[in-house]
Amino acid sequence: MAKMLMMAAMLMSAGPALAQGQDSTTAERDVMVIAELLPGAYDNREQVYFDQRGGVPKEKQHNRMHEIVARVDLPAFGPFVFFIQDSRDNKLDAPTRLRLYTFSTDKADPDRVRMRIWQLDDVARYRDAHKNPAVLADLAPATTRFAEGCDVFWKREAGQFKAATDPATCRITIAGKKVTGEYQIQLSADARALWVLDRGLDRAGKLVAGHPEGVPHKMLRIRDFQCHIDMPGVSGGRAEPVERYGPFPTVDQGGEIVFMTKEATPREMHVTLRNVDWQINNEHGAFTRDVMVMYLYSKKADGKLESYGYTFTEPTVKRVGLNLGWMMVQCYMESNRSGKPEF
Repeated sequence: MAKMLMMAAMLMSAGPALAQGQDSTTAERDVMVIAELLPGAYDNREQVYFDQRGGVPKEKQHNRMHEIVARVDLPAFGPFVFFIQDSRDNKLDAPTRLRLYTFSTDKADPDRVRMRIWQLDDVARYRDAHKNPAVLADLAPATTRFAEGCDVFWKREAGQFKAATDPATCRITIAGKKVTGEYQIQLSADARALWVLDRGLDRAGKLVAGHPEGVPHKMLRIRDFQCHIDMPGVSGGRAEPVERYGPFPTVDQGGEIVFMTKEATPREMHVTLRNVDWQINNEHGAFTRDVMVMYLYSKKADGKLESYGYTFTEPTVKRVGLNLGWMMVQCYMESNRSGKPEF
């Protein structure tokens, strides 16, 4: 009897571990990957710069787009829910559009992921919900607006995910006109690039809103940095009094720090970080590699910026510095005070 009880106990304890043969669909796996890759902040600062530098006609240049993607816990909408906040023209304190993305598998096609876009019209109420998700608690699918027929379908490709609405079903209203909504997303496998095309076409195929040639906003993932500035730039262990400014939070996609020095004649200083994604070569016959750049300027009496130089290094670095003797600038993703000791 004791032997039988022992065998029963062993079988009961082993039961869950023997659950094999439960293969998922491709979409079930892909939605988990998308959920891991997508969150972050993105900006097309580099595209805007190279549109201008490359002489792209003004009507075809892209405006500055900044997008925040944050996963939030809203079980009523499903297990994969994301808050989206868009800003334009580098006005991060004045978001222009708020939405929710929800992801699920698609019953009609086991190889694609379905994304639904829910519009959050009350910008004042829900802005910055990535910092305070509790403000979203009053939302429910029954009372939140979405465009029927405009779900976005994701599929894995070589090196990226690509997603798009179905032009045969997506009908939206722009400026009082019924138009075909065209929404496309490309997300790179390393999650560094997020490209978004959002436009509307009338029944004759004439552009109503969006880029005239269908070129997406080519956003790059933003990395957060902190910077501090020492005046003078003491080095070599010299025991001299130093005025420290900061730390200042900034980002590597065109982040700019502006501060006034405490000199006898104060100067307005500007420190800019750019993770340059070269879209042209700056020399014929040579390939220009991407770089992380730190620029240093001061504002002159006439309002123009005077350059004190710049330094550049590999785009993947997590810290960058510049010492001019009279000033030293250090920017880092992790402070020396929180870094782990190494041999």
